[in-house]
Amino acid sequence: MKKTLLFGVKIIVGGGLVLWLIERVDWERVGAQIYDISLPFLFLYIVFQLLGNLISAKKWQIIASLKELHFTVKEGFFAYLTGAFINNFLPSTLGGDAYRSLWLAKRSGARAAALSTVIFDRFIGLWTMALLALALSPLLFPFIRESIPLALILAALAIFFIVDLVITYAYCQSWFHVLVARLPFHKLRRFLEEIIFYTKKHIWWRTSLWSALFIFTGIALSNFALFHSLGSAIGFIPFLSVIFLVTIISAVPLSINNIGIKEWAYITFFGLIGVSAETAVTVALLSRFMQMLISFIALPQYLRKEDIKQ
Repeated sequence: MKKTLLFGVKIIVGGGLVLWLIERVDWERVGAQIYDISLPFLFLYIVFQLLGNLISAKKWQIIASLKELHFTVKEGFFAYLTGAFINNFLPSTLGGDAYRSLWLAKRSGARAAALSTVIFDRFIGLWTMALLALALSPLLFPFIRESIPLALILAALAIFFIVDLVITYAYCQSWFHVLVARLPFHKLRRFLEEIIFYTKKHIWWRTSLWSALFIFTGIALSNFALFHSLGSAIGFIPFLSVIFLVTIISAVPLSINNIGIKEWAYITFFGLIGVSAETAVTVALLSRFMQMLISFIALPQYLRKEDIKQ
């Protein structure tokens, strides 16, 4: 019942946002922009996306090695792409994470450890992006009064870091570890112990630096190239002040495959710095389409594994 209700909510939210987009955007201008797209900048987008996936694979490899789980960067790269490929056919992006977790668990035999690497990989990426978004947020303070969504997302980020500080404080107390050790459910206790391992400072800072490198390459530079492929003259610093917020909002699972959410976020927040709705939505749609095409690089690898299973 809960799954059905959640699915229904996602359909309503996604459908409502799609209708809003249809009314809000001049689709003839969108078509004209796509027709005049700069192919060199589009190729640059693909290069940054692939480089971002490579950096992500390296980051995940480092996280996994801390748990004595090993794979090559090439294997991690194709696992990432295969996860992205699977996401094309599922109602959320969690299917790719589930695939990576199962893939690593199968090769290592350590299910809890494998799952913890994927969860921490996802969390450290979110944490680093939220930190960058909050650090650049003063550039958007002049728009807070005129944009309720901006005020809400900045408040949410502030609350996120307050909660993070509270949890960090609790972790530093001896009673917290005693509480975890006394949990009656073995699997839950085992999983929490795996997650707690990642709170060590050298792990946190090392992986957050790799996350920042991915964010700068696979998200910032790739999207900046996509904007310029459409002839946008957006400046790099104003662009940075928005792209991290937009990426965080686009990941919120409020619709099927985040359809409508991402496009709304691009129009709403890039509009604050002078980007037209048509350019913003074209970038959002193009990035969806190009990411889907890039993920198909993993199709031969995926089919080969299916053949091996059979």
